[in-house]
Amino acid sequence: MRPGDVLSAARHYLRSHPEELSRVLRNAIGMRFGVPLAAFRWLAGQMADSDAVEDVEVGAVPPGLRMAATFDLMRTRVRAGAVLYIDRIQLSGDEMRLELRLEDVSMIPIDTHKSQISALLVTRALDLSRPGDLVQHLPDMPDMIVDAHGNRVVLDLMRVPQLAKDPLVRHALGLMTSLMTLDGIETEGDHLDLHFKPLPEGLVAAADAIGDHLVVPMLQRARKVMPKALRGGMRRMLSMIAGDDGARSRA
Repeated sequence: MRPGDVLSAARHYLRSHPEELSRVLRNAIGMRFGVPLAAFRWLAGQMADSDAVEDVEVGAVPPGLRMAATFDLMRTRVRAGAVLYIDRIQLSGDEMRLELRLEDVSMIPIDTHKSQISALLVTRALDLSRPGDLVQHLPDMPDMIVDAHGNRVVLDLMRVPQLAKDPLVRHALGLMTSLMTLDGIETEGDHLDLHFKPLPEGLVAAADAIGDHLVVPMLQRARKVMPKALRGGMRRMLSMIAGDDGARSRA
């Protein structure tokens, strides 16, 4: 999926739904950002293998999100769905934690082929009301799943190696979460609304975060391209910004 395809799809959607622009302005006043569910449907269509996954459904069940799809499970064609609620969000430079709750989980065989999984589903021997317990006992559970029990699954996306090892992601999150924090996610109409709260730890903490996550990284990159004669002074400046008292006294 190329960025140009995403921009083209967004332009086409805005031409077809010009009312979205006024909604964006209204949401901005209330520190909210709404994502049309059509974007998730388009994304699912782009990412899913059309030969393996069919009839993807993404809809609002306020304040949750209804998702369903048809796919093959252990050589059995099934229609699976659930209502997803995001109960809690914790974001920082070191953590992207989402506490999810799954309700109304269903999985129905849609062909006449008999198999072990279809027998378990038809006889309801497989308890789908506690998907977290099923996830907990899966082999090779991904590191980003930090807890799973009952109908809850807790994810920490910063445990995904590609994100954890990317300094740009960590600095961007640290800066963003000092200026505003994501306070809640819920559906309204055909949108997923993100609710933000400004300066969650106060103005002083925001100023410190700007220094740590924006000013210092920029100066460090600038230092790499400087002549060696100037790097010592830049090193002392970085130490002073970072609060190194010894460097401050030497300066």
